[in-house]
Amino acid sequence: MLQIFHIPGTRSSRVVWLAEEMGVPYEAKREVFGQPTPEFLACNSLGAFPAIRDGDVGMGESTAIMQYITERYGPTPLAPPPGDARRADYLQFLTFGEASLAAYMNPVIATQFMAPDNQKQNFTVDAAKNMFVRRLAAVEHQLAKADYVAGEAFTAADISVGYSLGLGSNFGLGDQYSPVVKAYQERVTSRPACQKAMAQ
Repeated sequence: MLQIFHIPGTRSSRVVWLAEEMGVPYEAKREVFGQPTPEFLACNSLGAFPAIRDGDVGMGESTAIMQYITERYGPTPLAPPPGDARRADYLQFLTFGEASLAAYMNPVIATQFMAPDNQKQNFTVDAAKNMFVRRLAAVEHQLAKADYVAGEAFTAADISVGYSLGLGSNFGLGDQYSPVVKAYQERVTSRPACQKAMAQ
């Protein structure tokens, strides 16, 4: 069975959400920050979330894991196949959710939880938040074409972007989302599979 090493709110939530959407049986193996189990480290030596174990396969990059799961347990309408007209947008925004959104929250998160109180507000944190917000223009531009980032149907790319929007909201950026982005966030995160995943 697919094992997902998980701490709620981390990028492992993307993987749990995808498994719920696809109906893939999985075991959520709860971890504790700063106390990685040897089993977890064997899958992701960085000790960062997420990580999965699927038979002999161990992986630790959330969007790569999502591609693996859709291919290993698919086909699925959540992943347009090669040759599908939606494929390019799907791949673009599957990656965009991490590389152009969530990645900018890393210094914000690290500063919030690890910096001394007198260093929690600094240039780097402000710059990272501003870069995150500026990149939402690409999401809004894409949503002018359809209800979801890869067309009229929900895909795994929406999990990638939707998770990142939630991350930004959790760190005080939600009030800077446009009405279009806010409506999209509500649309994707109100899905039953998302609600179940976030309750794990």
